[in-house]
Amino acid sequence: MMMLRNLKFALDSAWQSFWRNLAVSLAAVVSITLILILAGINLLVGHAFSQVLDGFRAKVSEMSINIADDTPLSTVYSFRDKLAGDPRVVSVKFVTKDEALAQFLADPNNAELTQQIVGNPLDAKLQVRVRNLSDVTAIDTMAQQWPGVDPTDPTNYQGDFVTRMLQLSQWLGIAGVALMSMLVIVSVVIVMNTIRTAVYHRRKEIEVMKLVGATEWFVRGPFVIEGVMTGLIAAAIALSLLVISYPPVVSRFSADITFIPLSYDPSFISSLARDLLLGGAMLGALGSYIGVRRYVRL
Repeated sequence: MMMLRNLKFALDSAWQSFWRNLAVSLAAVVSITLILILAGINLLVGHAFSQVLDGFRAKVSEMSINIADDTPLSTVYSFRDKLAGDPRVVSVKFVTKDEALAQFLADPNNAELTQQIVGNPLDAKLQVRVRNLSDVTAIDTMAQQWPGVDPTDPTNYQGDFVTRMLQLSQWLGIAGVALMSMLVIVSVVIVMNTIRTAVYHRRKEIEVMKLVGATEWFVRGPFVIEGVMTGLIAAAIALSLLVISYPPVVSRFSADITFIPLSYDPSFISSLARDLLLGGAMLGALGSYIGVRRYVRL
């Protein structure tokens, strides 16, 4: 019963303090909202690039091993089984010369070239899907050492592109962590200064509470709750703006830059909402705790 009364007191005090210092509170909400919008944009951009990279990874992880025309089928099947048993390989499919030509003719991008084809100049091939992007180079090396490979055009492996993809993925991860760290620091400082202002305005009331024997958390609790409240309000506003803006921005971007496979992902909204609301509450709590700690010591 005592705990419920203390909680009600903390909630009421936090709400009254928020409205009592409305100008400062709104300034903090606006500042944190802008920061959380930047954080949300960072998450959305990171997710979008992750979608694009996943699409490219899927394409790059599928390589074709071109087979020389004079290679016996027994040799092809033996190498296919060897690849299929490799833990780095997800699947292997043997495509004959006729099937390769049929696939080529069925591709609308090859409409002009089909009129110039005489006979069947295409190789039979093994279509290999590798489990991890980092293993593509090793599988390509194995394929080029195989005696049955076409020496003039062994594989469609693009080594430089794979390397750049891996580097880009690492750079994006580092940049995202660095940006989020900066935003967290700025948010904590803003909340900390807001709570310090509230503490200053209530300094006489706090002194009285100390004199009558109030515990440390009884005094500190309302300020921490006020910080959480500020962070949640800012997170809710930022989330609303991002949710409204997300679909049209993706639609416009996809229409203008068609070669990048970017699409709207409604399932990511729940993850974004969780991250922003939880992040806003934690930033508010951390900033208020630090801000109160110096001024509220019993």
